[in-house]
Amino acid sequence: MAGGTAEGRRVFVSTLPAGPGERRLALAVVLVSVAIFLSAVPFAKVPLGQVWAFIPIYQSALVVNDLITAVLLFGQFGFLRSRALLVLAGGYLFTAFMAVSHILTFPGLFAPTGLLGAGPQSTAWLFMFWHGGFPLCVIAYALLKNDTREIDGPAGRAGVAISSSIAVIVAVVCGLTLLATAGQHALPAIMRGHQYTAVMLSVVSTTWVLSLLALVVLWRRRPHAVLDLWLMVVMCAWVFDIALAAVLNAGRFDLGFYAGRIYGLLAASFVLMVLLLENGKLYARLVQSTAEAEAANRAKSDFLSRMSHELRTPLNGIIGFSQLLELDSLTPEQRESVEHIQKGGRHLLTLINEVLDIARIEAGAISISLEPLPVTDVVRSALDLVRPQARGRRITLVDAVAGDDHVMADRQRLQQVLLNLLSNAVKYNRDDGRVEVSCTKAGSGSIRLAIRDTGRGIAPGMLERLYTPFERLGADRSGVEGTGLGLALSRRLVEAMHGTLHVESTVGEGTTFAVELPPAVGRSAVVAGTNGVPPSAATPKTFGTLLYIEDNPANLRLVERIVSYRPGLTLLSAVQGRHGLELARDHQPRAIVLDLHLPDLDGTEVLARLRGDPSTRDIPVVIVSADATPGQVTRLLAQGADAYLTKPLDVSEFLALLDRLFNRTATPCATTT
Repeated sequence: MAGGTAEGRRVFVSTLPAGPGERRLALAVVLVSVAIFLSAVPFAKVPLGQVWAFIPIYQSALVVNDLITAVLLFGQFGFLRSRALLVLAGGYLFTAFMAVSHILTFPGLFAPTGLLGAGPQSTAWLFMFWHGGFPLCVIAYALLKNDTREIDGPAGRAGVAISSSIAVIVAVVCGLTLLATAGQHALPAIMRGHQYTAVMLSVVSTTWVLSLLALVVLWRRRPHAVLDLWLMVVMCAWVFDIALAAVLNAGRFDLGFYAGRIYGLLAASFVLMVLLLENGKLYARLVQSTAEAEAANRAKSDFLSRMSHELRTPLNGIIGFSQLLELDSLTPEQRESVEHIQKGGRHLLTLINEVLDIARIEAGAISISLEPLPVTDVVRSALDLVRPQARGRRITLVDAVAGDDHVMADRQRLQQVLLNLLSNAVKYNRDDGRVEVSCTKAGSGSIRLAIRDTGRGIAPGMLERLYTPFERLGADRSGVEGTGLGLALSRRLVEAMHGTLHVESTVGEGTTFAVELPPAVGRSAVVAGTNGVPPSAATPKTFGTLLYIEDNPANLRLVERIVSYRPGLTLLSAVQGRHGLELARDHQPRAIVLDLHLPDLDGTEVLARLRGDPSTRDIPVVIVSADATPGQVTRLLAQGADAYLTKPLDVSEFLALLDRLFNRTATPCATTT
C-alpha cells in the first residue's frame, strides 16, 4: 500500500481515534476560551493605544506557526496519501501566505496606505478572504477524511501532489491579493479610516458563518480522530477571533481588535502543538522500537547459535562414524546400510543448514562478501560438482557460458545458489534430458545467468507458491528427495547480493531459472579459491601430540577413531577447559582441537588464555564447533584461532588439516603410543 501499513497508519493524530482523555482536554480548552471570550465581550469596543509593534510580532508568529503546521501535515500526507490531509495542509499554507499579504498591506505599518499598491480597503478585505478561505479548507477536509481512496503511486508522486498544491495556493493568494489591492475599487467599502462601515457586518457575518459551518461539519463527520478534535477547538477559537476582531468591536486598535488576534494566534498554535507532541512520541517510539529490534536480533542470533550447536552435535556422531565405517571392510549389505545412514544424515544436515541460513538472512546476521567474480569459473565449478548426479540419469550438461563477464557477488553464496538450481534442474528433469547454462546481458545492464532444463515444467498457477518454504508442489509424492527450502533460500541469497531470481516455465517443455546480478565495475583478476586442503592419497608421515578439549563423549570417541588413521599421532583429551590448559602447558602438543561449549570455561576463554600464556601462545588451535554462524567464525579467527571447523566433521578435511598443521611445525620425532 502506498500509504504504508495499516499498523503504521494508526500512530498519526490524523488517524488515531480520539480517546476520553483527549476529549476532556479539548473540552477544557474550549470552556476556558468561552470564559475569556465572554469576559472580553463587554469591553470589545474600548479603544486602546495604537501599538504598531503588535502587528508585525503577531503576524510573524502566525506565519511561522502556520508554515510549520503545513509542513508537518504535508509530511503526514507523504506517508498516508490522504486527500483530506493534502487539503488541510494547503489550508494552513493559505493562512500563512495570506497573513504575509495582510501585514504588507496594513495601512501605516510600512507605508501610509500599505505596500503592494494597497488602499484603505485592502487589509480588511484580505482579512475577510483569509478568514473565509481557511474554514472552506476545513470543510473540504471533513468531507474527505472518511474517503478511503488514496493518491497512490511511487514515492515521487506524493512530491508532485504537494508541489501542485503549493502552486495552487500561491496562485489563489496572489489572485486574492491582486483583487484586494489593484481591484479594490470593484469591492464595496468596509472600512472608513480605522472604523467599520455598515457593509462590514454582512461581509464579516459570511466568514463567521463559514467558521460555524466548518465546526458543525467536523462534529458530524464521525468517528473523530485526535486531529479532528483539535481542529474543532481551532474553529471555536476562529469564531471567537472573528467575533471580537470584526463583529463585536468598533474598529482597529480597540480591545476586541487585540483580543481577537490573540485568539487567532492561539488557534494557529493548537494543531501545531499537537503535531509537535506527536512527533516527539513517534521519535520516542522509534528509539524504543530500534532498541527492541536490536535486542530481538541479538536474541535471535543467540538462539541460532544455540540451535546450530544442538542440532549439529548429534549429527557429528552420526555422519562421522558412518564415514569411518566406510573405511572398513564391509559386506555389501552393511555398506548399503551405511550409505542409508549417511544419506539420511546429510539430508537432515542440508535441512538444518537451509533453515538456519534463512533465519540468519531474516535476522540480518548472514555475512555477504561481494567481490568481482568471473562467471565462467563459478559456473564450471558448480557444473563439476553436479556432474556425477547428472551422469546417473544420463542428463547432458551444456556449458554455454562464454566471454569474460564478471559479477559482483559472494563466491560461496553464488555457488550455493547455482548448485541448488542445477541440482533441481537434474532432479526434476527427465532421463536422457538436458540442462543448459547460459550467460547474457540483461536489459538493465546486469548479468543474467540462465539455467534451462527439459523437465516437465511448472503449471502457471503453481509458480506463485514456488518460493514458499517447505512447498514442493507435489514433488514429495514423486519420490524425488528435497527439503522445499532450496529455492526460498536461493532467492533470499540472490537478493542479499543485490540481484534478482526469475523463473519461466512451460508445461511439458521445461523450466528456466535466471539469476540477474550487477556487473563488476573496475574488477581485478580473481583466482578461484578452494575450501580446505584435499587429503593425499597415501597416509602422510604425521607425528606429534594432539590435544582435544571436548566434553561430549561421542565427539571425543569420533576424533579418537579419526586420529587412529594417523598412527604417528598421540591424542590427549580433556573434558574441561582448565584441565585442557594444564595439559597444554605440561605436554606442549603440536596442535590443539578445541570445542566451544565446555562445562567449566567457555571455549573463547580457553582460547584467550592459550594465546595469553607464553608457553602455549604459538601452539596452533583448531576450533571445532556446531556453531556455524559467520560472525562467530570471523570473531574467533580474529582472536587467534588457526582454523575453524563446523560439525558434523568432514573426516577427509579434518585429516588434511591435521597433516598440514603437523608437517609445518618442527621436524617430527617418533612418539610411542
